[in-house]
Amino acid sequence: MKHFRLAFVAIVTVLGLVHAQEEERRGPPVEIPDFSNLDEYIYEPKSTVRFGFRYISGAKTSFSGQGRIPAPENPGAASGANLARVYHDGSVQPDGRTVARLDSGGNPIIDPQTNTAVFDPIAPDGRTNTWNYTDASQLSQLLGYAAFHSYSAEVIDSAVRQKDSASGAGMDIAVSRDMGKLFGSRITWNLTGGLSINDISANTNERVRATLTTGTDYYSLFGQLPPDPPYSSPSSATSNVVDAGGNPVLNDDGTARTATSDTSVLIGNEPAGRLTTSLTDDVSVSNRWKVKGAYYTFRVGPTVWVPITTRLRASLSVGAALVYAGTNYTVTQTFEPALGAEISDTSSSDVSKLLPGYYADATLQFDLTERAGFYAGAVFQSAGSYTQNLDTANAHYSTKIDLANQNGVRAGLSIRF
Repeated sequence: MKHFRLAFVAIVTVLGLVHAQEEERRGPPVEIPDFSNLDEYIYEPKSTVRFGFRYISGAKTSFSGQGRIPAPENPGAASGANLARVYHDGSVQPDGRTVARLDSGGNPIIDPQTNTAVFDPIAPDGRTNTWNYTDASQLSQLLGYAAFHSYSAEVIDSAVRQKDSASGAGMDIAVSRDMGKLFGSRITWNLTGGLSINDISANTNERVRATLTTGTDYYSLFGQLPPDPPYSSPSSATSNVVDAGGNPVLNDDGTARTATSDTSVLIGNEPAGRLTTSLTDDVSVSNRWKVKGAYYTFRVGPTVWVPITTRLRASLSVGAALVYAGTNYTVTQTFEPALGAEISDTSSSDVSKLLPGYYADATLQFDLTERAGFYAGAVFQSAGSYTQNLDTANAHYSTKIDLANQNGVRAGLSIRF
């Protein structure tokens, strides 16, 4: 045990000496640096975003072209009995008259399923009881005929109409990056990129020169005079039944007995003749041209800023622009015939275009704080023109949309970050 204690003491002594030597080799602890004497770091905003509106003059537009207004109804062939014919001021349909089917004894045949008499079409006699007309001028009492019309028009006008789109306000946003001072002066310059959107809206309505075609079919009335228009046949009338003394005949319930009589006026079941006439005038047809759409303006270029006071600055920016425009072009042709309602035909087309151009902005900015302010200024941009065509079966029109030399104003808020 005694030897064990001596060995333990010796080991502890050796370990202590070793630890002391290690401490001497390590040296003193490293001191923490003192940063209290360094200058404070201040971040200076280098970028600015501006958001507001851009009010700019509208596109200059022009309209030209020709078209046709087809007859909306189909009068059918000039000959042929009991055909369905529709006109702008009436119609003549197949005969609807019938006669009761009789058995060998001359009695009406009754349908066992419906318990009603069976009727058959009458033998054709060149007449029909199914027709209608709309205006007294269709009747020719001396000749004993009724006239039915179909109308069409061919626009032959060659004039070009000019119409400027109205000025309008649109969204405007721009981002700029501070690129430093010019030649060590107080004048700074930025690299600016922006986007704005504005509407295109123009329309005009004018009378145009056109050739008018009227097709007239004449039908015999066989000496009859139909009731005043508008009249539709077959027609009937209901009257009270009277006895020989002229007194009303009563039903079992005490009500007056009535009887219905056929008052239909018969007309020929095919035209007795057809006449086609044409004339040219400047008042019967009007056109409405309409362009509706919008365009985006992308722009990029340098901006020079000149300080006026500590809060007020002025800038001038010039650079390249790219316009993306999309428009819908609609032409409505309207014919006012001698009889009946107006006849209209509408056609439209859509197109989009990319146009290169340039811009210039002059702006005054007032800084409310180091990071926020508001601005207002004048704008100018020019991006050329494009032509939009409208080609359909009934319309061959074009419009030129000119986005050159536009000017206006802009205003909004700015935020530096």
